[in-house]
Amino acid sequence: MTCIVLHFSHENAANYPVAGIPAAARAVHQVALAANEGQQVDRCVVAVPGGWAPSQWCRAELARLAPHLDVHLADGGGIRTAAGMLHISGEELIPARTIAGLPLQPSPPPTVTTDAAPSLEGMLRDLRLKGDAIIAATAKPGDGIVSRHFNRPISRLISRTLLRFPGVRPSHATMAAAILGIAMAACLFAGGKQGLVIGAVLFQLASIVDGVDGEMARATYRSSHRGAMLDSMTDAATNLSFFAGVSFNLWSRGQHLPAAAGATGLVLLSVGLLLIGRQARRTQGPFTFDAVKEHFAANPSRLKQWLTWLTMRDFYAAAAAIAVIGGFASQMLVLFAAAVAVWLAVSMTVLARPAGSSNAARLLSGTSADASGSSGPPPPPSRS
Repeated sequence: MTCIVLHFSHENAANYPVAGIPAAARAVHQVALAANEGQQVDRCVVAVPGGWAPSQWCRAELARLAPHLDVHLADGGGIRTAAGMLHISGEELIPARTIAGLPLQPSPPPTVTTDAAPSLEGMLRDLRLKGDAIIAATAKPGDGIVSRHFNRPISRLISRTLLRFPGVRPSHATMAAAILGIAMAACLFAGGKQGLVIGAVLFQLASIVDGVDGEMARATYRSSHRGAMLDSMTDAATNLSFFAGVSFNLWSRGQHLPAAAGATGLVLLSVGLLLIGRQARRTQGPFTFDAVKEHFAANPSRLKQWLTWLTMRDFYAAAAAIAVIGGFASQMLVLFAAAVAVWLAVSMTVLARPAGSSNAARLLSGTSADASGSSGPPPPPSRS
């Protein structure tokens, strides 16, 4: 068995929050993952010159992220090389797969000459940059064009700010998106022409904030089926409220035809969401309404890629906000009804497929085999 020693140059570096997790806890988590991948690790030591006192936040994260690993705290200056002891620089935040591939043989503690020793300020700056990279990597490969180039840069800035504070959870961001949705609905239903514009702006803002909970969850290893379902349900409620609010707003101001088109689109959207919800319950998977995206991904083409982007929330939220602000709310509702009709047709086609054909059985359940073809349990789904 091997004891891995994580050396930090200063206790402030060990306690420094890196994308919502103190550096020492994040480094220990990678050791725990390496042990799960086959590395014969039975003990981990976090060593700081002169000893150190982990913050309460760091202790809590150590217990959460490495519950089965024997973790000790030590004075880095008093540790000597021994058989079965592997020394690693903690500030490097070496990933689990790299640790799992290291040779199981004694190694000397990392040594840094006085002239080459980085300053504490420099170490914290490097850890901050590592945290920024971790948050940047939380973007989803399937992000739409608006999300990729506009929403994500803003949501990542919000995530970086929130993750500096202990106690902030992804669910808090989900609640913030829900509050924005409620404020949006209030403006649309009771605000007249001015409320229509404010509601459209809040709809786009809710779309941006919607990405924060997923980024925080992935950065801090808090992704869960329950969180993903709550996020999707909040999205669905906000979407329905927006188009219902716009339809009611126009109807109350005498524009009955576009309001009727919006109501038709709402009925079709509700039917689709009901069918998807039933499928999610049958498969015991998370609630999601990415049927068009998943269906087109099976046989990709440039046209299907653009159709996928056009049906994604990031695009239609931004387009709807621009249309309403530009005075084209009536035309927007007509296009909405047409787009929902196409989405519902594709969704029903996918749901009607036999379980054995393509990936239809897993389409809306959030489950899939990994790249190696493993049929083991899937990881928790990612939020937006």
